[in-house]
Amino acid sequence: MTRIDIDRISRAIACALYEAFRNPASLEPQLVANLVFQLPKFINNIQFSGATKVAAGGVFVHARPFVTCASFPSASPASVEIGDLLLIRTLVVNGKVEERRALLLQAKKTDGIPAAPDNKNQWHLYEQWPGFTYAARSGGLNGKKRHIKEPDMYEAAKYLLIGSDLAASCWSQMCPVGWLCHLCYHRLGICAHYTAQPTTSELSQYRCFASELVDFLAGNAGKIFDKPKAMTRGWNRVIQDLIDETAKAQTIFMGRAAGQTKKSTRGSGLLFISSTKDSKFFSALGGIKVEDSRKPPDVPDKWGDGDGGGISIIEFVIEQGES
Repeated sequence: MTRIDIDRISRAIACALYEAFRNPASLEPQLVANLVFQLPKFINNIQFSGATKVAAGGVFVHARPFVTCASFPSASPASVEIGDLLLIRTLVVNGKVEERRALLLQAKKTDGIPAAPDNKNQWHLYEQWPGFTYAARSGGLNGKKRHIKEPDMYEAAKYLLIGSDLAASCWSQMCPVGWLCHLCYHRLGICAHYTAQPTTSELSQYRCFASELVDFLAGNAGKIFDKPKAMTRGWNRVIQDLIDETAKAQTIFMGRAAGQTKKSTRGSGLLFISSTKDSKFFSALGGIKVEDSRKPPDVPDKWGDGDGGGISIIEFVIEQGES
């Protein structure tokens, strides 16, 4: 990928984050829905100069699935959501998938950093990854047991801290794409948003979210995953769980966003945007037909229990030809 293309990706990410998080008073699920819409839109509008091309697609699902484990430090809540957003990077070389990476994010609004999560059980899950069971409201995953024992989980699952201080400087030394953030229509606030590793007794390794996204697209962030082997319950299996359940999930709110009066699938492939750059490599496709353009749904304060499993997904497909 050329330096020019990296700069264009950085600019697209900066503009997408501004548009997604420009109203920090919105609830966390609405901010995630906005991001699922904005990131693919800006990425897919890039005119790439080199042989490497990037396409993106998003699927919005709220607060599914839930998990529980015996070692939670607090009696309440009895179950926690496994995450708010799953980022997937699929590298395709000469028409063949060569590598897949994932980054699982738990979104929290914050007034600034350092920040401390208010849900100790969620924090325990991300810090320890004990054996867990999918709880009620998890669709077809209900009752299934998983145990992630692989290393490098601090890079695989992080907190996404969405800042409310939109006057935060875009010249932060923590953000190597800061100058591109500043050039994005002179809009500030991009560097108010961070990722953090779920260490105890404090979160650590704060990174500008825009910078983390650039590194993720370049293959320098997240954790590699592959098709899970039979009878395994670790990282590969959990990521496949989330992809499969998301592809099947339906909700009335996505139906309304598509102008329908009945439940609709969250969709797959290039959800929320036109399918002019459809790709057979989108993991979330799941055999479901890509539908027409959609806007982000208006997310309700409370989500119904009958909306199935899954998790919000944004996938980036990087396609390379012969060198």
